[in-house]
Amino acid sequence: MSAAPALQSIRRTAARPPAARSSQPTALRLVAAPPRRRGFQVYVGVCLAVLVGALGTVLWLNTALAAGAFEIREYQLQLSDLEIERESLNEQLVALAEPQALAAKAAELGMVAAPATGYLVLRDGTVIGAAPPDETEGEPGQEASAGAGGEAETTSEAGDE
Repeated sequence: MSAAPALQSIRRTAARPPAARSSQPTALRLVAAPPRRRGFQVYVGVCLAVLVGALGTVLWLNTALAAGAFEIREYQLQLSDLEIERESLNEQLVALAEPQALAAKAAELGMVAAPATGYLVLRDGTVIGAAPPDETEGEPGQEASAGAGGEAETTSEAGDE
């Protein structure tokens, strides 16, 4: 390709005589201004506002999580202390529930062991294998073991149940 066709079109337009100017002026008209493009500053302002909002939110969330972590740690320490106290109380309970400890506490309160145990037959109200009456029977605060008729019936038969 050559530049010859382009040069020929230029020569033709240059060779034409200029258009005759008319003596009448051309009518002027108002033309609407082109719409303004939004500036670069608005875009930068929106981006900065979103960035500051996001960083503020992240800072707030991080602070809330840190406060929650301290609270959780405090509760864990309390729980650990309470577990230690519970174990100590369980050990005390086991020690106090041993038969030897119960017997010592009963002796301290003035209780005595029963020499024999008796059974009450509910059908007929008889007492089987009852211990002999205690010397302290009839004192205030002591209950006497009596049947329905006011006296205790003592039998050694175990077959009437």
